[in-house]
Amino acid sequence: MLSAANTGLPLTAAGVAGLASLRASAKRSGQTVGRFGVGFAAVAAVAEEVVVASTTGGVCFSRALTLDAVAALPSLADEVAARGGRVPLLRLPFASDARPRPGFATEVRVVVRPDAHAAVLAMLVEIDPALLLVLPGLTSLTVGDRVLTASTAGADVLLDGVRWRVVRGAGSLDRSLLADRPVEEQGQTEWFVTWAVPISPSAETSIDPSASGVPLPLPANVAAVVRAPTPTDDPLSVPALLSASLPLGADRRRIQPGALTEEILTQAARLLVELVSSLELAPSRLLFVPGPLGSGEVDTRLAAAVLQAFRSSNILGVRARDAVVLEGATQGLVTLLQDLLPGLLPHPWSAARWAAPLRALGVRRISLAELTELLAGVDRPPDWWGRLYAVLPPDIEQLGALPVPTVGGRLAPAARGLLLADAAMDLSVLGFRVVEPEAAHELLLRLGAVPAEARTLLEDPRVRAVVEAAVEDDSFEGGRDEAGLSPVSAAVLALVGAANLRPGELPWLAQVLLPTADGDERPAGELLLLGGPLASVVDLEAGFGVVADGAGHPDVLAALGVLRSFAVVPVEDAGDVDLIDEWLASLAPGQEPGLVVRDLDLVRAAAWPQALQLLADDKLLTPYALWWLARHPVLDGHRPGELLLEGAVPELAGLLDETSHPLAVRLGAITALSEADPALLLDRLADEQRTVSRHTLRRVYAHLAGLSDLRLPDRVRAVLAGELVVVPAEDAVVVDRPDLLTRVQPYAVVPAPLDCALALAESLDLALASEVLPVSAVPVSAVP
Repeated sequence: MLSAANTGLPLTAAGVAGLASLRASAKRSGQTVGRFGVGFAAVAAVAEEVVVASTTGGVCFSRALTLDAVAALPSLADEVAARGGRVPLLRLPFASDARPRPGFATEVRVVVRPDAHAAVLAMLVEIDPALLLVLPGLTSLTVGDRVLTASTAGADVLLDGVRWRVVRGAGSLDRSLLADRPVEEQGQTEWFVTWAVPISPSAETSIDPSASGVPLPLPANVAAVVRAPTPTDDPLSVPALLSASLPLGADRRRIQPGALTEEILTQAARLLVELVSSLELAPSRLLFVPGPLGSGEVDTRLAAAVLQAFRSSNILGVRARDAVVLEGATQGLVTLLQDLLPGLLPHPWSAARWAAPLRALGVRRISLAELTELLAGVDRPPDWWGRLYAVLPPDIEQLGALPVPTVGGRLAPAARGLLLADAAMDLSVLGFRVVEPEAAHELLLRLGAVPAEARTLLEDPRVRAVVEAAVEDDSFEGGRDEAGLSPVSAAVLALVGAANLRPGELPWLAQVLLPTADGDERPAGELLLLGGPLASVVDLEAGFGVVADGAGHPDVLAALGVLRSFAVVPVEDAGDVDLIDEWLASLAPGQEPGLVVRDLDLVRAAAWPQALQLLADDKLLTPYALWWLARHPVLDGHRPGELLLEGAVPELAGLLDETSHPLAVRLGAITALSEADPALLLDRLADEQRTVSRHTLRRVYAHLAGLSDLRLPDRVRAVLAGELVVVPAEDAVVVDRPDLLTRVQPYAVVPAPLDCALALAESLDLALASEVLPVSAVPVSAVP
């Protein structure tokens, strides 16, 4: 036997009549259930006897008792026989003394047919717990050992271990909507709707504190069908439980179309908005947006009503028509664009899985390519753009037209061709556009920007062309900065400073125009650095200018060509350098000339000690410089080749001036007799102010003997009457025979070893003693 007891209203006579006559319920109004007796009638399918015991009395429905009563009526014998002895169970009620168990108002006891036991037990095990959600008056249900209890917690109901978010609604119906309904239904002038969805606890990141809970899928034992309030055969695609006072057909399994159904579905859509709005403000709300295809006629009509309600609601946090979703958005990107795109939904909403429901709601979906169009002309500081590039997805194809702020305050329409530099350099006058440093990001490199390698830019022919054009254009248009620099010059100085160039690396930079101390403007290569080492040694009247104070860092100015020290240039750029042709002619075949030092000829005579030190310190003693210095009086007013290194050749000390200068040897000072210029030796020998020993004299003359192409001296130092004197060359002889030594007077004798007498006489064009003395005076024995 199956027993079901409740604490509802007790049984009445009208109730008994209703039980015995299907769809003739005594319940005509109010939000009651069981008005049509369908549930009670279903018991007949599995029972042989049903007893309804109530506190007001009892009634019994029995096939056996009914068969006995019918058998007493001969007129029904043929009908009973035609039925095989089977009679209806619920047609004849019989009085019963049965009473419900204590604590209950009514108890129904069903004697189940043996062949239906298994089916009944299966149905009891699979009982729908949602019954307690759709019947709010039913708070507890006990089925065997299973107890289902519904308890409220604010807007939620805790049922069978699951938290449900429940929204209920009710209202009055216009009677015109009931005109086509059966008479017993026309008194039901109120509608009711219940929505419920299982939820998990609210996420801590909830944006709206009043919204909580994340929807979960319906439990497996809750069928996805419309309830009215018992389950129907009409499917429901919305992932929630819906119970509504929808009109049903006679079998109570299908919802009937019509104006009443449309009205209640409209109310259901409105209440679904309320339910969804109570959940976590997250993309999971979009789970309730109907898909393009309904699961049936009722579901399709409900979907249309829900979409209409959702589109005019704020279930997205804003109205759907005002909402915007950005493809590929990140949280940082959304935060950055909030003021630019009002209604922009948080980044989780932009996931591809939500595209269809958002599209169904009419939400505007912006691609990255469309975003770049919206950003064109946007006025934001450079650091804002830098933050934007840091949070943008690296989608090169869609971001090709991404605006980029450049130095100078302009917004470039794309990154391609722009330069990324560490410092703010306005290079627009050179034909380059530089990204504002605060906006620089590696994303721009992927979009076509290039690193601003200063040296590479300086080597670009366009830069040199702009500089040369600026030299030719003396209109002084374009203004000057506080240092007096033109835009072109300021841009080039910025590049030179970033490139860490050394002086002379790019000689053409000497053409860059710079402001001078006297308010003019001249090429860098014609200017001296104010207070620089070179300015202290050259003749300032030789055509140099002085660069204006504050025009730039000294190292940068020097790299441009401003002369802080001596300038060096390749030989191809040295056409106006002193003695350059003579030096080139002196080079051995195949010898590389290397760099040439300029302006040596402009050093003041008194400043050569400092100039030589400057050349040495700056490592500018190139082959050309050494060659030139050796030919000019740069050591104490003498050419280096005229001086004897102190202590190198003691016997020449009186004949030549000595020097101890540290650069003397490199510059060509004499360290051995063989290094001395013969003409210099002859000049010094002819100088009566110099003291020369006989030993030195003999050694020097022996060195000169045999040398060709000597400049013949006018005067020579010789021995006369035992004294060293300077005499005219024609008054001196070279003794070629020892026996003539005592007879050479009045000639002075040029001392030399006999073995080199002839060679010395020929080198200096001097007479031999044997040539000037009379033959008679020469003994025959002396003739060779």
